[in-house]
Amino acid sequence: MNLMMNIKMKLKISWIICLIDMKKKTAIITLITFYLTLFGEQTTLIYPPFKHNMGFNRANSSIAKMVLGRKVKFHRTEGLVALKLLSEDDPESREDDAVLTMFGINNHQLVYNVSTRAVKTYGEKGIGSDPNLLFYPKDVAADKYGNVYISDTYNYRILKLHYNGLEDSLEFIASFGEFGIDSYSVNLPSMIDIDHSGNLYISDTGNNRILILDSSLTPIKIIKNISSPTGITVVDPERGWTSYKDKPFIVIVSDRSKLIKCSMRGETLAEQFSHNVTYFSNADFNAIDYDYNGNLWITDTVNSVIHKFDSNLKYITSFGREGFGKGEFFKPNGISIFRKFGQVFIGEESGFQYYWVGVDGWLEGISPADVNDSTPAITISIYTTEQSRVTMEIKKDGQKIRKLTKYLRQNVGMNHIIWDLEDDKGNRICENGTYDITITLEALYSSRGFFKKKIEGSFEKH
Repeated sequence: MNLMMNIKMKLKISWIICLIDMKKKTAIITLITFYLTLFGEQTTLIYPPFKHNMGFNRANSSIAKMVLGRKVKFHRTEGLVALKLLSEDDPESREDDAVLTMFGINNHQLVYNVSTRAVKTYGEKGIGSDPNLLFYPKDVAADKYGNVYISDTYNYRILKLHYNGLEDSLEFIASFGEFGIDSYSVNLPSMIDIDHSGNLYISDTGNNRILILDSSLTPIKIIKNISSPTGITVVDPERGWTSYKDKPFIVIVSDRSKLIKCSMRGETLAEQFSHNVTYFSNADFNAIDYDYNGNLWITDTVNSVIHKFDSNLKYITSFGREGFGKGEFFKPNGISIFRKFGQVFIGEESGFQYYWVGVDGWLEGISPADVNDSTPAITISIYTTEQSRVTMEIKKDGQKIRKLTKYLRQNVGMNHIIWDLEDDKGNRICENGTYDITITLEALYSSRGFFKKKIEGSFEKH
């Protein structure tokens, strides 16, 4: 089903919704949104333009062999992080700013790229204290200075490595932990993240706590009574490239069925349950990261989608479905967002995909439904999945009547724009008939200038 058919279907049903009670209206809106999410063209995330990535949006074993000339087998890809290393940055040029280094867990090893020069690996499958042995590692974290951390889950430890830019290699620095419950031990460490000071936050799943270490791997804080924490992200304004001012951390807890937003003192600031995610009765929260605006993106391995929430854990939308085509995932696990440009990397069972933050939206309704000469104004309600600029134009018989907004900044979620039913000259419209509405959405960053979402609707004046 193409996008225009989806929009027409949406608009026709919007008029029916205006005529029924609120309870039924809510049910029908939910049903329509579910249909569009599963079968419609989705643009909450978009593929970068061809000149940016030469059309390679998905990396799997076959693509890797074609591009690199050698076989790289992707299997059970998990945590990943994409960033700009200082050692790989030319401060005199902006041409390489979007060329990133990615570290990703691939089965029992760490895979990483050396700029555009090569792809290398670290570690192999094994149980023991040897730093080259990894046994079901879960996540990786890194900073711009080349410090790299691995949660080696079933070896019950955290490894610290350092990227040597001169030799394009990873060097072992230190190890933390063993099986146990004291402050120097861990029990099934899961996902990890670091802040601007180099402090490491560990989801110590088996011990029901968050363990915080400094850059020398010395424990500095323990936040207890966190039920089975797994995914974690630290929203840190001092790391740069975010408009968010506070410094909470978000944790996936309770067997991946709940989100909690915590202060650095361990206070719960907000929470969200998986059963509240629209049209998914069994949402499975896995890995998590945040974008420039503080919105949270979470992979769902069971449903093969990406869920999006705002900074207060309010649900926004879900993106994707299971498959191997455009906008489809196969058991997505890790996620990393390079906030400077809104580049989104998503690890899945057999590789990873590359997106930009886009924007999606739809016309939710026009009120009142009955527009006549006595109607003082109408409210045009639109839902957007990203903070965006909204341009809205009204036409009749192909002729422009009113440019109602131009680059009007609107927040994510439901937005209401009021039209006083006057044209551009300040005269009230009096002619009966069909008035067409064209709404253009553009994200405030990332895909801005490369992508716009158009929504079309109409109403009758009589």
